Amino acid sequence: MLPFVNRRAELDALRSHFQAERAELLVVYGRRRVGKTELLRTAARHLDHLYFVADLGADVDQRRRLAAHIHARFPSRALAEPSPPSWELIFEHLFGTATKQRLVVVLDEFPYLCISNRALPSILQRLWDERGLHSNVCLVLCGSYVSFMEREVLAHQSPLYGRRTGQLLLEPLSFGTLREFFPRYGPVDRVRAHAVLGGVPAYLTQFSDATSLEKNIETAVLGPTAPLREEVRFILTEELRDPKQYLSVLEAIAFGRTRLNEIVQHTTLDRGPVSKYLAVLQELRIVERDVPVTEPAPHKSRKGIYRISDSFFRFWFRFVNPHRSELADRGPSHVLKTNILPHLEPFIGQAFEYTCREILRDRVLTGRLAVEYDRLGGHWDPTMEVDLVAMRGRAPVLMGECKWSRKAVGEDVLAGLRSKAARLCPSGPAPLLVLFSRSGFTSAVSRQEREGELLLVDVRLLE
Repeated sequence: MLPFVNRRAELDALRSHFQAERAELLVVYGRRRVGKTELLRTAARHLDHLYFVADLGADVDQRRRLAAHIHARFPSRALAEPSPPSWELIFEHLFGTATKQRLVVVLDEFPYLCISNRALPSILQRLWDERGLHSNVCLVLCGSYVSFMEREVLAHQSPLYGRRTGQLLLEPLSFGTLREFFPRYGPVDRVRAHAVLGGVPAYLTQFSDATSLEKNIETAVLGPTAPLREEVRFILTEELRDPKQYLSVLEAIAFGRTRLNEIVQHTTLDRGPVSKYLAVLQELRIVERDVPVTEPAPHKSRKGIYRISDSFFRFWFRFVNPHRSELADRGPSHVLKTNILPHLEPFIGQAFEYTCREILRDRVLTGRLAVEYDRLGGHWDPTMEVDLVAMRGRAPVLMGECKWSRKAVGEDVLAGLRSKAARLCPSGPAPLLVLFSRSGFTSAVSRQEREGELLLVDVRLLE
């Protein structure tokens, strides 16, 4: 499958920096498996470039590896010495090489280099100011530790602050791009696949639309040699020194314990450590704190709940991790039939409202829906819940419900949404009402669709 579905804008932007006739310092970051490495390699193809991937080794080993990599391309007696060269010597050689020709240098997993040597950002800042700015290099600092890149490379307190000429946060692909990964799936099955895999290219390419979603789960996720069976555990082991307690916190959230006190009770851990684990998971973009979009001060709200932000992580903690012993004893077919299929559609239904938000954003961005809003999310309070609310300022301009049911949505759902809208917007202009349905709408509801008042979105008819 094409590795850069819907990445044309990112490729074009990177290539313009790579081919510029001035020194460039780019920062590219995003969560693991989102496609950063392939994107950068593709953008640098046919250009003179040097690509280095750091690891968790000691500083001396990082310098030795990088020096050998540079020496193989651009020979230097200094870099060929038995003792590893200093960072100063390494960068001076790279910047000196780039005075004669355009050179793209990618330092992938840059946070690992900084962990090995905390002074590296300061060293690089000084050398960039003295030599890099006057060269013809395009230096790319790439990393998967999103919070680290934002704090240690992009933030005001970083030594490298103000040096970058461009930055790119690479996000997972949107729901609309699944058409290109799974052209033989209909819209309903694409929604189902999105609930399981999300928009991470490395996961999407493991499924095939030549077979059903259920069969894909069995072969690509549950099987003894399945590529995704241990994926989440591997990532957490890479990111965290002791993932055991984090696994417990994530499983609690996956099973619906979304408030802090509920997570504490489920894990039997103290409140302080749980708060710390949640903060780390938020920094890694694995967990997010969700607050009603109607809250005027979200950071102060006590209504926040925690959710696993990645679809496949949610699926893995809900259906794979709790049944690891059964997978070993009874096999993938048994676990699929007994532990997953009876609960799969409700799980997809819970994820459906987030897919609907993506569908709505796409319609607004492409001009197919004329609604202006500042933020989009859900609303909940002790008296009611609304799946989807778009706010402009403090006023809801759109409210919607998302129904993942095999029955057509009827007048009762529409009446309920109208009642919620009246309570949430007692004065001022009425918001646009939107109903999303897996199975269409009754004729009584269909007759009430009016532009600017009621929008009906039948998932079966999505492009």
